[in-house]
Amino acid sequence: MRVRYASGIAITAAVLTSAAVVTLSAQTAAPAAQAPAAPASAQASVLKKSAPPLRGVAELGFMQSAKLEGNTIVTTFQVKNMHATNALVGLQITEFWYDKAGQPLQGTGDRQRLRTPLQPLDVATIVLRSPKVAGMTQPQYKFEQNNGTVKPVKLKAVKAGAS
Repeated sequence: MRVRYASGIAITAAVLTSAAVVTLSAQTAAPAAQAPAAPASAQASVLKKSAPPLRGVAELGFMQSAKLEGNTIVTTFQVKNMHATNALVGLQITEFWYDKAGQPLQGTGDRQRLRTPLQPLDVATIVLRSPKVAGMTQPQYKFEQNNGTVKPVKLKAVKAGAS
């Protein structure tokens, strides 16, 4: 009985060793036969690390434009994280519309949130859509982030990178 177990173990070890050698030789031969690697820029974007989140007051540069599409007012914000070392997490813009008397109008406004952190000196686009209602006179925008307050700064032009 012991001989049978010993011979079974020896045969299993021999099969596993030969399979490991075949797998190892296939792995070393595969890189030479593979297609060329992706461009360096694609690899860099995949490997790019996120900056630590900004806590406290965040300075956010923005540029805004609005247009009427059918019966909808479309407001587009180009936003830029002005902080050089930390990312803005959970950036959100909320739009409110008021009438001539300063009363908020029901059924107007929009809220959009960036799904990914806004990296240092990066630019993103946020689009708000609000139905047009009679009596709309002035909008108001609220900028928020997860880890503190936002200090919006209106810019004449928004470019990614150093300002």
